[in-house]
Amino acid sequence: MKIAATNRATNLEVVGIDEVGIGAHSASSSLLRVCRVNQALILIADDNPLSLRFLVEALAAGGYDCVAAEDGNAALRHGRTSAFDLLLLDARMPGLDGCEVLAQLRAQPGPSRSAIALATTAADDAAAIARLRAAGFADVLPKPIGADALRKALAHHLREPVPAPDLDDAQALRAAGGDEGIVASLRGLFSAELEGLPAQIAAFTAGNDKAALCERLHRLEASAGFCGAPALLRAISAVRTLLDGAEWPATAVATLLEVSARTRQRLSG
Repeated sequence: MKIAATNRATNLEVVGIDEVGIGAHSASSSLLRVCRVNQALILIADDNPLSLRFLVEALAAGGYDCVAAEDGNAALRHGRTSAFDLLLLDARMPGLDGCEVLAQLRAQPGPSRSAIALATTAADDAAAIARLRAAGFADVLPKPIGADALRKALAHHLREPVPAPDLDDAQALRAAGGDEGIVASLRGLFSAELEGLPAQIAAFTAGNDKAALCERLHRLEASAGFCGAPALLRAISAVRTLLDGAEWPATAVATLLEVSARTRQRLSG
């Protein structure tokens, strides 16, 4: 089934919400995207379709960007291929439970190895909660939990980064030794470089060429550093984090291109 929601507080439309398994589980986990820049990315895993839907909708209403997994195995796959800021894992799931998912993600290098982890559980005895905390969960949330309490818990554990500016003149001046003429010259070359970036990225995407993309990002990162483009530097880092995964980092690449276009517009303005 399709679901859609709008964040009324910020007028952000939630788009691209696919089936979350209500009535029948899908073979692949559902991806929920919120049109918001620099928002924390949350992995939600719960084998109960009603609980999963509630958690997704509650966090979507709070403006969070989420990926929903219908069991522990799906959660592990997502955690190994995407960089999540926070993992919200049900303590009891078939296949792999929350503790096992977290243990495997922490055991080896990966994009979500250091993500904050919260457990959800219907158990209310002290021993069960202590076991979850000992397994590495920063907090244990009761089931059921209200939407407001859920969002408050996430806000407590997440400290969203301050959105990076498109251009930082002070940073560019430091890189140029305080010479404004050098900054102007470098930014002119940088604008021309960004103009050709979409076509280059399109070619890498068509060939699934991660090595070429990685090399291009290396050169782009140097240019962005010299020219004082913090938002682009952050977008480059986000793509690099996902290059070791099995899938092409389509969403991160799309964001990179959006930031690149915005930066070029600022350079021209």
